[in-house]
Amino acid sequence: MAEYSFRWAPLVVVGLVAGLVNVAAGVTMYLSGIYFEPWSLRVMVVLLAAYIAVGNWWYGKHVLGGQTTYWKALLVGMAISVATGLVYITYNVVSISFVYADFLGQMIQAEYARASAGMDPGQAAQLLESLRAQVTLGSLVVGNFTAVSRLGTLLSVLISVGFLKRWRARPAVMERV
Repeated sequence: MAEYSFRWAPLVVVGLVAGLVNVAAGVTMYLSGIYFEPWSLRVMVVLLAAYIAVGNWWYGKHVLGGQTTYWKALLVGMAISVATGLVYITYNVVSISFVYADFLGQMIQAEYARASAGMDPGQAAQLLESLRAQVTLGSLVVGNFTAVSRLGTLLSVLISVGFLKRWRARPAVMERV
């Protein structure tokens, strides 16, 4: 049985592609006016799971010769998550600094509209000031990277179990594709 070693270069490429697809999804949602909708976050989570699953499939088939272990699949998923997060926060910094100058203001207004429903005017004013103080480019970047990395790790744990079961259930592939 051929042993296929773990290779980082193709994995980085997979992660970069996933990150660019994630940026395209975010831009599409923003330009279509749905980026700040509460359900749009669920769309991004489903997309992250898809990046991890497809990336694991591609890496397992083309780099690992159809053979993987739980730990390799987990590491692939985690690397895809981190790369996706790094690409996305880079996009955040560039786009908010140079393209979407009012993005943070729109984000604050969307959260304020959701959270202030039913509040008395005094509480609502305090909420708005709190949001203005908390929502910065730095907090957005740290929050996005942390969320994508943590959620991606959790999804990787679950997806890796599925890949391991799938590859154990079929005959070993000996040739490199």
